[in-house]
Amino acid sequence: MMAPTLSSSEQADGVVVPAPDPLVHAAFDQHGTHFVAATATDFHVLSCHPLDTVMRHPGGTPTVTSAQLLTRSQLAVATRRPNGAVEEDRHAIDFWNGMCKPKDARTNTIRSPCGAVGGFRLRGDHMLVAGEEKARLFDGVHWEKEVLATGPNPLGLCAMEEPNGPATLVYALPLPEAGSVQVRRRGRAGSVNVRAHDSGVACLALSRDGRLLATAGTRGTLVRIFSTADGTKLQELRRGTDGADIHCIAFSPDSKWLAVSSDKATVHVFSVDDFNLTSSTPEDHHAGDNLLAAPPAPATANQRSSRMSFLKGYLPTYFSSKWSFAQFRIPDACTKCSVAFDKRHPNTISIVCMDKRFYRCEFDPVKGGDMVPGVYHENFMDL
Repeated sequence: MMAPTLSSSEQADGVVVPAPDPLVHAAFDQHGTHFVAATATDFHVLSCHPLDTVMRHPGGTPTVTSAQLLTRSQLAVATRRPNGAVEEDRHAIDFWNGMCKPKDARTNTIRSPCGAVGGFRLRGDHMLVAGEEKARLFDGVHWEKEVLATGPNPLGLCAMEEPNGPATLVYALPLPEAGSVQVRRRGRAGSVNVRAHDSGVACLALSRDGRLLATAGTRGTLVRIFSTADGTKLQELRRGTDGADIHCIAFSPDSKWLAVSSDKATVHVFSVDDFNLTSSTPEDHHAGDNLLAAPPAPATANQRSSRMSFLKGYLPTYFSSKWSFAQFRIPDACTKCSVAFDKRHPNTISIVCMDKRFYRCEFDPVKGGDMVPGVYHENFMDL
């Protein structure tokens, strides 16, 4: 007779060991040098190079739903209070400073102005909070500067950059019209409205200088790059021909590269054109996504795009969109991944997976092709 098999959460002496809490959110700071990883009960801040824990906060009563880093020691955590709390106070954002003593580490708490927090961003003294139907921009912790209609935004899509101080703040949010994005700047009335995708927007990101907006549609085949100044479509990138859920888009610090992760377990790095934004001309925003064919090899993708550029406007976008320059296949991946370029290490991307794996990969900026991880850790929460 076979002996009973113990689960991974049981020891041989019969003592039940609680299984580790799964991650609920992971996000990089604006420089790609650190990231925060949160479970429902705690959060860790880690450095990417070297991979190490720099701050850890144990569990508490509120349930953590997401987190964002401002610096390696300053962050904000969105929480949901117990069901017994008053409805208006159920969702909150807690601010933490890891340089303070533990008893003083939580420096502030504000009630969420949008109810459940779908997503939020921190840059300088600004905070952008995306709720279910509206988003709010804060100038400082308590001063609500703007209230903006987004329409249904279950993914909490939002992006914000502050390239050279508060006066240069630029941020992007969905519009109520499906597939459209609004780009706004501090001190300017109105917005630049971008008709990005017919299929709806699944992911968006801004370049660190605020000049470029990248969006992915819900079909997951194309990523488009627009000028934030006037909404001109500048470039179209093709992830593949089969549908996918795009999880993350990230520009490199110099805007020369764009990384994209999806549920297809592959991280793609695209070469971004060097745009002359003052002379850019609009292209068709509504070409189809669905022609099926095998992608060209990475080394010839840019050549093919160049040779056929004279046919733009006459052929479907499959022939004019650019394929990825470098790729990394995540082994046995069935989880979401976030990606970022490290400001201090050119041509290097960090990958944080929701199953707690970490990869750091370097790509050849001349040859492209398959990337090989230089650093891999199976469970960074154990560090």
